[in-house]
Amino acid sequence: MGKTTTALRHANSVLRLDREAERALVLDDPDAAIREGPFPLLIDEWQHAPGVLGALKRAVDASLTPPGRYIVTGSARNDLHAGQWPLTGRVLSTRLWPLTGRERFGDAVGLALFDRWDTDRRFAVPPDPPDVLGYIDIALDGGFPGALAASAAGARDDWMRTYVEVAVSRDLGELSSGVGRRPSPESMRRCLIACALHTSGAVSDASLARDAGLDRRTALGYLETLRVLRLLDDVPAWHTRRLKRLTSMPKRYVTDSGLAAWLMGADRGALKLDGAARGRMLETFVAAQLRTEVEASAGRIQMHHLRTQGGEHEIDLVVEFGSRVAAFEVKSSSAPTRSDARHIIWLRERLAPETFAGGVVFHTGPRRYGLDAGIEAVPIAGLWG
Repeated sequence: MGKTTTALRHANSVLRLDREAERALVLDDPDAAIREGPFPLLIDEWQHAPGVLGALKRAVDASLTPPGRYIVTGSARNDLHAGQWPLTGRVLSTRLWPLTGRERFGDAVGLALFDRWDTDRRFAVPPDPPDVLGYIDIALDGGFPGALAASAAGARDDWMRTYVEVAVSRDLGELSSGVGRRPSPESMRRCLIACALHTSGAVSDASLARDAGLDRRTALGYLETLRVLRLLDDVPAWHTRRLKRLTSMPKRYVTDSGLAAWLMGADRGALKLDGAARGRMLETFVAAQLRTEVEASAGRIQMHHLRTQGGEHEIDLVVEFGSRVAAFEVKSSSAPTRSDARHIIWLRERLAPETFAGGVVFHTGPRRYGLDAGIEAVPIAGLWG
C-alpha cells in the first residue's frame, strides 16, 4: 500500500494538499487550516503548500500539540529540498519501503524480527512454502503496490516503464545542483540500469560510472538522488576491533527486486537459466525484507555486510542489534549444507559468545534445520510465515 493509504489508517481527518480547494485553505491561513482537526489530522503531500510546515512548527512550539496529533506525508523527493523542513526535533520520521512478503503473505502487524529474535516465533515456516520458481515469481513481483496491481491486469511492463520515466525526468530539476553538467533522463536511466546490473554487489562509484558511460562526478549526483528516492540503498561494510583487514566499500541494492529485474531485462525464463542473476535477485529480495524488519524494530539496529580485503570471507548481511550480531546468507539452493554456512562459522568463532546472536542461511527449500551451533537453514518464507 502507499503512504497515504497507510497514514489514513491512523488518521481521523485529512487535508489533501494536492487538491486545489484544500490547498487554497492552507495557503490562505495555514494556522487555521490545521487547528480544528478532527485529530489525528493527516496532512497529505505537504510540498504543495510548504507554509503548512511553519504552522505545524508554531503549534508544536506553543505546546498545543500532543504526540500523534498530526501525521505529515510527502514524496521522498522532498528530501532534496534544502531549508524547507522547519520541524527538525519536532517529528518522528518513518520511511516507507515497498511491500514485504510479510505484508503480502503473513502477519503484517506482529513484532519485528529483531524484537522477537529470542522467542520461539523468530521464524515460522508456512505449511506450503514456495519452491525456487515460486520465489523467483515473488521476487519478480517486487513490492510496489501499483506494479502488483498492474501485473494482475497484465500491464506490469507498462507500469514499470512509466515509473522509471517519471523517476528519471521529474526529479532532474531538483538534481541539477548536484551534478557537474546538465543532467538528462537518458543518463540517469543508464545509471539506474547499472545499479540494477550490480544489485547486491560491493561495487565502486567509478565502476558504476564507467558502466553507465558517465564521468564520476555526474554519476555521484545521480546515485545520491537514487538514494534519496529510495530506489537505491547502500549497506555499509561492517567493522569490529575483533577482526582485521575488512573492506570498507558499501554493498548496493536496488530497493525493489521487481524493479531491479525489469531494469536488467530479466524475466522468469532468464532467471531459471542464469544462476548468478538468480542469486543476485533473491538476495536483493531478502535484503528488502530484512531492511524493513530493521527499520520496524524498537531498538537501534543497523544492517551491514562483511567482506575481508582478500575476499576469503564474505557474509551477505550482518545485523547489529544492541551489543549482539546476527549474520545472514542467501542461497538459491533448496538444501544448503554446513559448507554454505562456513563464513558465518568463521565469524562466530571470532566473536565473543555473548556477541554472536546467531546465523541464518536463507534458502528455497521447504525445511528449517540446524547447520551448526547457533546457525540454521531457514526457508525464505520463514520471514513471513
